[in-house]
Amino acid sequence: MSRRLKLDHAPEPVLVEGDARVLALEALRNEPQAAEDYVATINHLWRQAQGTFLEIGKLLIRAKDTLAHGEYTEAVEARLPFSGRTAYQLREAARWAMEMDRLQTISLNQLPGAYSTIYLLSTLDRSSLERAKHDGLIRPDLRRAELVAWRQKRMGKPVRTRADLEARREKLRRDRERLDTELREIEEALAEIVD
Repeated sequence: MSRRLKLDHAPEPVLVEGDARVLALEALRNEPQAAEDYVATINHLWRQAQGTFLEIGKLLIRAKDTLAHGEYTEAVEARLPFSGRTAYQLREAARWAMEMDRLQTISLNQLPGAYSTIYLLSTLDRSSLERAKHDGLIRPDLRRAELVAWRQKRMGKPVRTRADLEARREKLRRDRERLDTELREIEEALAEIVD
């Protein structure tokens, strides 16, 4: 006589890793509650994004180096979700970051989180880069605007505020209106001479 276990209902399914329910429970458990939790989570994700940007840059470098001439631009770059200019900056930022890390000049964990800021650092000459390091600019929280302002100040160019730029735009608009009026007057005078 076989002994069978009788159940009133089916057993609960076992939750496996990757199951949507498991992921939902993990998300609830890790949900930020306080301001510092949000900051810590966002900082963690931002560091991951930096790594992702560098990996994208490495893949772009490899694709450009290994694909036949012209194939990279037509088959890869043209189908990316960002511009060719962005692809270029990602490649150059990754190339520079890998070189700095290899030479042990600047480690990857010292670099800013944004590829555009890393790219801008990559455009500095050796002495400017040393000066930037001396001035404490080589750090993960460096913002592009801060680097641009530092670079303008170092090069002797005045740092323009948004108000300065808006005033300049307004002056250029007025100049254009004045020149448009002068051009109309010249065209009218020429029309009178021709007639």
